[in-house]
Amino acid sequence: MRIGPALDAALRATTIDESRAAGAQDAIVVGGGAAGGLAALLLAEAGLRVLVLDAGWRQSAQRSWLRRATATITRRLADPATLRFLPPTAVPLGRIALKSVGLLRQPIQSRCSIWGRVPEAFVDDRDCPYATPPDQPFVWIRARTLGGRVGLPGHGRQYYRLNSSDLAPGDGLSAPWPLEPGELDPWYSTVERRLKLAGAMDGVPWQPDSHLSRELEPSLNQFALMAAIGARWPHSRPMLTRFAAPLDALEGAALTGRLRCREGAVVRQIDVDRSGRVRGVVWFDQQSGTDVRACAPLVFLCASALESTRILLLSRSSNAVQGLGAESGALGRYLMDHVLVTGWGGGAPLKPGPVLEDGCAIYLPRFDARDRPAPLGGRGFGVQLYQFPGGHGRSHFTAVSFGEMLPRAENSVALHPTRRDIWGIPVLHIDCRYSEADLALARDQAAAIREIAATAGVTLSRLNSRPAPPGSAIHECGTARMGIDPATSVLDPNNQCWDAQGLYVTDGACFPSQGTQNPTLTILALTARACHHAVSAVAQTKRETAFGLAGDTAS
Repeated sequence: MRIGPALDAALRATTIDESRAAGAQDAIVVGGGAAGGLAALLLAEAGLRVLVLDAGWRQSAQRSWLRRATATITRRLADPATLRFLPPTAVPLGRIALKSVGLLRQPIQSRCSIWGRVPEAFVDDRDCPYATPPDQPFVWIRARTLGGRVGLPGHGRQYYRLNSSDLAPGDGLSAPWPLEPGELDPWYSTVERRLKLAGAMDGVPWQPDSHLSRELEPSLNQFALMAAIGARWPHSRPMLTRFAAPLDALEGAALTGRLRCREGAVVRQIDVDRSGRVRGVVWFDQQSGTDVRACAPLVFLCASALESTRILLLSRSSNAVQGLGAESGALGRYLMDHVLVTGWGGGAPLKPGPVLEDGCAIYLPRFDARDRPAPLGGRGFGVQLYQFPGGHGRSHFTAVSFGEMLPRAENSVALHPTRRDIWGIPVLHIDCRYSEADLALARDQAAAIREIAATAGVTLSRLNSRPAPPGSAIHECGTARMGIDPATSVLDPNNQCWDAQGLYVTDGACFPSQGTQNPTLTILALTARACHHAVSAVAQTKRETAFGLAGDTAS
């Protein structure tokens, strides 16, 4: 993420003493990624003084020399321009060789497809471990840097709305979202306008259209592939992906003059008073090596799904002995990630044309319904198709399929009883495995990729025989779901924690189910909606205080 002059000034101006001062901020945002950045921007624009705490920290030269050396090597090997001169069969081998460089300190993070371009943005797996059951891996990709994962170069930057059946699945296998039909639409539009989303208006019944700032036409190569797929499956609806550059939200928030931002802040607890109102945040400050407590009546927890849930589990008190939201039985449960199946191969040379923008590809929504007039419900999958020129008179082809994983209570996270990270904070034990339904879906995804490749005249050099381990899609969601009943959900319909008034969780942790789409746009829409609710509540409290109507919330 680019750090502009206003954000740089805010970073320099944010001191521990200032953050500790009573009344120093009206709101604290935990996490400076996509959700946290938008929350900071909207709250600051509404007139609130905002403190953003992000765990990422640009370390000293002595500590980071190995990462910098690794970054120099891996950036060269990961450069798409280099891949243009390799035959398609050599690309998977090159990727394997590339990731072997990261085995020393980042054996998990180096499994991410974009790790090679910015290895220093990802966590050190030795400093930030987690546990899984034997022979049951979970790939937890974590980027601790301002802007989060979506701000890293090479990220797909795909933005899709969920449709009505995604929000209220009719199979009874998951709780419906606590939203009325169409309730998210204005918030989707608000976010899409800020993103300046690019794509096309497709009119696909199961993939709602978005508000677009730029309407695109497919390239000659994309048009040819879309036409071939449409001819083979008349009921399929090939479309261009909808994409945008990352929103420069923290710079915008800093320009208001109401943003403070602290890097290297590893949050370990949300502080709640005895009346159930949030009071602030406790974090370990890497820059000073001390524990710090800052107070605010409003906290947005946007640390990423599993990090946010870890913080909720760590936030224990006499009123929440197992963590905020734990009495519901839903905290730490119903973990999801998309079922990921990927194919790589090579085809005939592409027709000459301009280089496509990063993120522009072909999307096949609900491709499981390609032989039917419309999806008949259930948990399906979509496919993203990428083509780019290669050497030796061939082209590179990649098909990435995301299937919807069933949210099941046994897929869960909990605090490990003995293991700690480098800062002494309990790490997560992640227990997540595919169901038989998930594995059957993956087999269908693999068969679809073979059919697509044959239709496109592509020879596959590699195709997953089984889905990649959970977490590999980097779309982890759930573990602190929203709902209508505090007995079965952690968050209320406005993303506010039932156990802590003034605490909002708006990252992927809040999802009751996932759909097949990239979750980022829905995360941002929920964040915008929650900010509106929080600001309205603050205004109401001020009005009540002015008239002497506010209740006593002293601890």
